[in-house]
Amino acid sequence: MESMRDLRTKRQRLDQDISDIHSHQTRARFQAVSGTIIGSLVRCLASQQLPSYQAAVAGDVDHFQTEKNDSGWGCGWRNIQMVCSHLLRHDKEMEAAMFKGCGFVPDLLSLQAWLECAWKAGFDTAGSDMLGNVMQGSHQWIGTTECAALLRFFGLKAQIIDFTGGLKNPNIQENDTGEQMHMGVACDNCEQCPIVGPRYSSQVVNNYDLCEACHNLPGADNVAPFRLVQNEQASHNKAGVTVNPTEADKNQQNTLPHLRLMEWVWSYFVVTNLYEGTSESPEDDQSTKAGAVHAQPSKQTRGASHWQHQEERSSKHQKTGNQQSNGKSGADYEASGSNSSAAVTRSGKPPLYFQHEGHSRTIIGIERFRPLNSKSGLKEGCSDDGFQYHLLLLDPSFKTNNIASALSNGQGWQVWPLSDTTHSSYIFCAP
Repeated sequence: MESMRDLRTKRQRLDQDISDIHSHQTRARFQAVSGTIIGSLVRCLASQQLPSYQAAVAGDVDHFQTEKNDSGWGCGWRNIQMVCSHLLRHDKEMEAAMFKGCGFVPDLLSLQAWLECAWKAGFDTAGSDMLGNVMQGSHQWIGTTECAALLRFFGLKAQIIDFTGGLKNPNIQENDTGEQMHMGVACDNCEQCPIVGPRYSSQVVNNYDLCEACHNLPGADNVAPFRLVQNEQASHNKAGVTVNPTEADKNQQNTLPHLRLMEWVWSYFVVTNLYEGTSESPEDDQSTKAGAVHAQPSKQTRGASHWQHQEERSSKHQKTGNQQSNGKSGADYEASGSNSSAAVTRSGKPPLYFQHEGHSRTIIGIERFRPLNSKSGLKEGCSDDGFQYHLLLLDPSFKTNNIASALSNGQGWQVWPLSDTTHSSYIFCAP
């Protein structure tokens, strides 16, 4: 265990690092556009003529495009810049807390230095070790865990939600009643070993796991957010015999994470407060196996518990980002399509850092409509509610001028169809 003197020395060094970064960081360049990207997007969405059309978008955000010197490795950093541009613009408390109150989004080299500070402060130490504890000047790819570590360092309760499909954890076995057993893993509260049923792994405290019963106890929030660890349940017939999956079953299994992702993103942008009045986080949803990066206001501790000793560590960084999520804050627009009475809602919520196989983007909204098949009614590929969903994304590999021009002209802005998002795994960070 480190002595108080060692801890004070580390704190002094970290404070000096922060002061040095603040003195030398520079403002990131981005292309200013006429009006706002979100405002132009809303006008395009409002002109859609689709049955039962609805859409919801984030608050204003700046687009940071990949430049020549970060081509091939910088997309993760560019998406962090987009998320931060919203937070700095919409929350005065976060403006004062982020980047030592400089009031602007820093360049990539400065962001790399800030991430190293987050590592030194104890955020994502496993990721730090994996990357050699050095990031400045590196061309290392980053993802949601680095985004979450950076946001948490500045006080946001960033959530990581992971939607995966078709993957099995070999350390999870089933008992005679079909319940999943997490072999070799004990609950850090009740000490049940192995954990039977859903397992919740803390993303704040290393190697800290809870069974479902302990996860639902007051006080578990002190080590939140959690990642839900479980395998998809095996399919059984009425006699309780395991059924070998057909090709259709396999296709459905691969499609489920995609649909769950869409439904979760829709709820994020349209529900007044996805977590209000409950101890649940996105990872608590049985439909997710792990996450995205989402930052949310911290929740108050409810009573003393086994987790009380973790309260200082998990709550001293839990300032809140402004979440204007009152359903229809800002401007709402009536869609002009036939059979459409739905609005395009400006939620004011932060955008989502979205990672999938080989690339990352920023989710700034989502649209849905209810397509009909002339023969069978609902069209294949729709969610259970009959809607087909499209994510609204900003891609750092696209030029800002081209995006602004497409939105201004109302043409060419729909470049990522639904079929291109059916990967086996999605992870996003929600601030």
